[in-house]
This record gives sequence, C-alpha cells and structure tokens, in this order.
Amino acid sequence: MRILCDQNVDRQYTETFRRTDWITVVTVADVLSHDAPDTEVSAYAQDHEWVVFTEDDDYLAIDDDRGVVLYRPTERPTPGAIVAALEVIADVYADHRGIETYVPGEWA
Repeated sequence: MRILCDQNVDRQYTETFRRTDWITVVTVADVLSHDAPDTEVSAYAQDHEWVVFTEDDDYLAIDDDRGVVLYRPTERPTPGAIVAALEVIADVYADHRGIETYVPGEWA
C-alpha cells in the first residue's frame, strides 16, 4: 500500500509505516510543502496513486479519485492497530481508489 501522510499525522504512525515491508510511505512535506492545502494534497494523491492517511475528514468532501484512510486521534489508536487495520483493508480492496474509511474501526 502506498500511503501519503497528511501534515497532521503524528510521527509515530509514519515511522511505524516505514518499518513495515509492505507499506510505502511519504509525507506531504516530502512531496509538496508542509502547508499544502487539502485540495492540492488530494490531487497529488490521485495523480501519483497514493492513499491519503489523515485525521482531517475534509478529504471526504473532495471529489478526487484517490483513497483516504482516516483516524481519530482522540481515540488514541496505537500504530500497531492502524497497521493491522491497513493490512486487512489492503486485502479487501482491489483498487485503492475505493478506500474511504476510518481506522482502526471495524478493521481491527
């Protein structure tokens, strides 16, 4: 799975994703600017086939052809729970563009 972490994603998640052998991860700051607007991030994800990982549900209102995985920091999900959920999601979805879900949620 190719994950583009939004600006607001806690570093613990990004670092955990990098330690897996099946997730490729970049951050918005890596490929755009640290303050890129959501519409630009979403368009980049669509153009380069990334799934956006974010806590920002504004992405659900942006009509781009890319996947989005959201988490709620107030629920304090562990990085391991997020990775486990992403693994199930990767197995369920043949096309990453169809992904619009919260994790860990029902995936854990």
